[in-house]
Amino acid sequence: MNRQLNRRRARFRFWRIAGGVSLVLSLLVLSGCALSTPAPTATPTKTKMPTFTPAPPTATPTEVPPTATETPVPTLEPPTATPEPPTATPEPPTATPVPPTATRPPATRAPVQPTAVPPPPAAPDPCANIGGDGCKWRVTGGPQFAANGGLELKLQFLFIHGGRNELQGLYFVWLEKDGVKLPVSDSVRSFTGNASQGPLGPYNYEYTMGVDKVPGNTVAGHYRMWVLDGNGERDSRDVEFDVPADQGQIWIRFDQS
Repeated sequence: MNRQLNRRRARFRFWRIAGGVSLVLSLLVLSGCALSTPAPTATPTKTKMPTFTPAPPTATPTEVPPTATETPVPTLEPPTATPEPPTATPEPPTATPVPPTATRPPATRAPVQPTAVPPPPAAPDPCANIGGDGCKWRVTGGPQFAANGGLELKLQFLFIHGGRNELQGLYFVWLEKDGVKLPVSDSVRSFTGNASQGPLGPYNYEYTMGVDKVPGNTVAGHYRMWVLDGNGERDSRDVEFDVPADQGQIWIRFDQS
């Protein structure tokens, strides 16, 4: 359509130029003819020369309208609403990690070697530093008590080597009541051979004293004793017990196996 419009416009211009050229040529021809006509012989009078009015051309070129009516070029109207490109909605930023502030790296420290935990100290040996053979004797039976009227304190002990079932001789005891040493003679010792039988069990050592030699003149109270060997050296740990009132019969089994 643009080409056709351009062609029609070119033709229109051509005919306008051609008409103009023809008009100019006609005027030139008429002017030449007027100059070649001789002047009239009449007495010249000062008359004003008439203004030359050129005759209209015999053939007035007329513009030939184009066969086809020029179609006006449609003016493109701008769209009423220019679509704008959709604005990209920014997505909410995710948690942007904040770059760590440049800090001085911590000084590396040599690994601390674990300190060897010393083993707990051994429990004190109750048999050490008590003299003699220490804990040679241990109680394997008793103490047991029996009523005897409460007028005397009677000790019946069995000293035996249980592994061989042998009685052991020449042993006696150190005896205290309420912290007071009782007069137990070292002349009475355990014997070997055959054991005697008492109301509480067999025995191979026996010692008796009246309540007049016992603090408080009663058998009731708290007692402590240990075994001594033939040299009077300690051979056992402390043995502590409480005697009920009127039960002065006491039996204990000592074993060294």
